[in-house]
Amino acid sequence: MPDAGPPAHSPAPDPDLLEYVVVSVPSVADLAPVVDAVAELVEAGHVRLVDAVALLRPDREAAVVAIDPRDDLALAPLGTTLADDGVRLTPHDVDLTAATLAPGAVMLLLLVEDRWAAMLASAATAAGGRLTAGERIGRDRVLGQMDPAAARGNGTRPDLLVRGPLTASSAVGSAPAFDSAAQVRELAQLLERGLLTLDQYEAQRRRVLDG
Repeated sequence: MPDAGPPAHSPAPDPDLLEYVVVSVPSVADLAPVVDAVAELVEAGHVRLVDAVALLRPDREAAVVAIDPRDDLALAPLGTTLADDGVRLTPHDVDLTAATLAPGAVMLLLLVEDRWAAMLASAATAAGGRLTAGERIGRDRVLGQMDPAAARGNGTRPDLLVRGPLTASSAVGSAPAFDSAAQVRELAQLLERGLLTLDQYEAQRRRVLDG
């Protein structure tokens, strides 16, 4: 029987279709149905799971624990579906998400390729264009539009977009004005040295995140 050789790598993800998704749940045990849902989306071909990490912050602590799905039995269905294409979340990507965790919070950070939009991306490319922007619209903004009482005096609905779309050209070489992960890390060091109480740390952390 001829040697099948090394397994073929999946094609690299379309760089126009990558996005991150953060799912918050009350506890680690509550991740199970989320993990199953992600696995079903991958199996159905709606998304490709490029990378994933679970984050949890114990109550009354500042440190955040990061769990690789490949190292945890409960998250194993995610680990078996990860794409092998060289694109991965960096430690700083994880730190930026970890900085948002409140005490006792649990999050699942997913890096996915939106396979459902592949046909749209192909059509845009064939037309000489490309997909250039997108953003999940915040829940509160959507609910504001659905509330009849939210209409302004002139009868117009509240805006859904709070900033102009981030285009590919404007994203090249762009960097945040400040690094929230680094600032939260410095606050955690002050907490460890006893220069801040946990309540003071939390207040300062939220101030950093609110900009």
